[in-house]
Amino acid sequence: MKIWIKIISILEIVGGVFGIAFMIWLVVTNPDNIFAIFIAILSIGIYTLSLVAGIALWLGRKFGRTTSIIVQTIQLVKIISPLIIFKFSFGLDVWVHFLLKAGGSDAGFNFAVLAATELFFDRPVAASGFGISIVSFVFLIILLSYNPFIRVKEALPNSAAIDRSSERRI
Repeated sequence: MKIWIKIISILEIVGGVFGIAFMIWLVVTNPDNIFAIFIAILSIGIYTLSLVAGIALWLGRKFGRTTSIIVQTIQLVKIISPLIIFKFSFGLDVWVHFLLKAGGSDAGFNFAVLAATELFFDRPVAASGFGISIVSFVFLIILLSYNPFIRVKEALPNSAAIDRSSERRI
């Protein structure tokens, strides 16, 4: 289980670093587009959350588990519609999708590496559909069963060991 937690944390860190870099590049290349700057700022916040979650998860913090669950939930759902397109990927992502287009429907798999963002509003030519991240679904199951806390019972020696150690001193 611990190796999976490390893999999740590395992918969240990689996704956060590359996502922030991509969004900074978006702002640098589109300095006059106020809407692109707004989307970039929002996305930088989400990618920063991924970076912080990955670092905290690597360190075994309770905060890391909680924020990683939030990050994986963000990555889990892919929404495609004329009103909003919402897709975020952190590190590595494989998702299954179903789309309704003017000429019929489409189902299949997609993948992303490093970081990927699609956040658009009011795209009348967009298809309608949804997707579910397989990677995120598996990672959420692992994170929900992961307990980073050290229990007091496990941290303290058992009472029999304490009793025996006091006998030897007498």
